[in-house]
Amino acid sequence: MRALVYEGPGRITLGDIDEPVPADGEVLLAVDAAGVCGTDRHIVAGDLGVPAGTVPGHEICGTVLEVHGDADGWRPGDRVASLGQATCGTCPPCLDGRSNRCRTPEILGMARQGGFAERVALPASCLIGLPDGISDAVGAIASDAIATPYHALDTVGRLQAGETVVVIGAGGLGLHAVQLARFLGAARVVAVDPSAAARDAAIAAGADETLDPTVDDEPARALRRIARGATLVLECVGRAETVELGLGALAPGGRLVVVGVGTDRPRLPPLGMFIGAELGVLGSFGSTTVEIRTVLDLIASGHLDVSRSIHREVPIAEAATVFTEPLGPGRTVIIPREQVK
Repeated sequence: MRALVYEGPGRITLGDIDEPVPADGEVLLAVDAAGVCGTDRHIVAGDLGVPAGTVPGHEICGTVLEVHGDADGWRPGDRVASLGQATCGTCPPCLDGRSNRCRTPEILGMARQGGFAERVALPASCLIGLPDGISDAVGAIASDAIATPYHALDTVGRLQAGETVVVIGAGGLGLHAVQLARFLGAARVVAVDPSAAARDAAIAAGADETLDPTVDDEPARALRRIARGATLVLECVGRAETVELGLGALAPGGRLVVVGVGTDRPRLPPLGMFIGAELGVLGSFGSTTVEIRTVLDLIASGHLDVSRSIHREVPIAEAATVFTEPLGPGRTVIIPREQVK
């Protein structure tokens, strides 16, 4: 089968590899669409230590081809989305419904072959059925680009109606975070991004104001002025300077939820200020199957507008160049089939 294979820092190529053989309790999927996340770009850049020979891609929508062994509930022809990682299903977090905190996860596209391929084998426990009317491209990105900010805002950040929310990074995660913050009751939403196109997209998604953090020598002060008391900040970039920007923008008692993945080590404010203001810093990783079902139902019912979620769909034969191109608002989605729909 054809797949995009990571060959080392800065190199990803289209090649022919062996079709995966599902184990007991797994299914074989025909990959209908796979979203390109910022994490995939980090993998291809060589930032995350992923071994050469890995097929990236953790945002997957597919059609069940084969069911192996104890994979109850699925049959050939089912359209499904997938969690971004294969989970054990037996550790305390998994048994408690917090599979995003599985103690022995295999992250797709890193520890396990991912979805930038014509077919992929996945545990049946990773799968979520797609409601009618949801496209392959939206089904692919729902498990991460949409459910991840939902988890961060609702489960981790515990967004309350009437709060002021700042979203740092208006890319695939951030644009959905803006829309979800509105849906969950935020009274005011401010988006931060150096890209004019991303800021325009954030306004279209429901942000009240935006900030270009590169035009001011003290962006945290500028952000505090614009936000007028941010009680919840969502960081969707994964860099030390954006985490520190988010901390500097918090009002007393505010929470910073870090979603962006990276290897930087941000600095805390002086402890007296940090403790005296009772600031909270929280990490947020992925989402659960329940949360993915929730966002899929919100999309299917029309409560979330995903008309601007997909930037473009790219055939797998042309997709290797995607990873060196500038990020734009919305997700790029790879289509492994011969023809893009």
